[in-house]
Amino acid sequence: MRNKVIYIIFKKHIYLILITLLLNSLVSALNADDIIDIKDREKELQREAELGNTDAQFTLGRLALESKTPPDHSLAVYWFRFAAESNHIQAQEMLGAHFFSGLGVPANPEEAYNWWHKAAIQGSEKAQASLGVLYALGSGVKKDIIESYKWLTIAAINGNQEAQIQRDESIALQMTANEIREAQKRINETLKIIKK
Repeated sequence: MRNKVIYIIFKKHIYLILITLLLNSLVSALNADDIIDIKDREKELQREAELGNTDAQFTLGRLALESKTPPDHSLAVYWFRFAAESNHIQAQEMLGAHFFSGLGVPANPEEAYNWWHKAAIQGSEKAQASLGVLYALGSGVKKDIIESYKWLTIAAINGNQEAQIQRDESIALQMTANEIREAQKRINETLKIIKK
């Protein structure tokens, strides 16, 4: 019974973290000073994006979410994918969030895992926390409390306080001392391969 209550609380925290991740990305709008005429700026960005500028591709994805009512998630995914395929970390984070939530694409937690893992290895604390959540839920990956603890800890080391709270108030309570020792070993190994 206690584990079920912890799981329910944990699941609510996870959804709040994922929603917060998505909303924080959406709320950080472009400066109005930088855009005099959004249509002209969008055309400039389009030209730059077609030439392979990943920042322009990412910005077009954000514009699809921030300047359209309702947000055009399909168009956002289109541009995020281009930037993500060229290792744009924020685009990988957003693409993972869209695949996890099913916004603009069919929900696909395995694909969310792939994009978040790429961003996590490049140092994204948001993606690292998201991986911890996926492993805790067993969504898109096999449920693995040790991997969950590992990724939440790495995110916490990189400054994600929500990940630390999640780890300490939920995941760690479900683990044995041996599992925590194994997680610590995996943390040290993974930190060696994460780009800084």
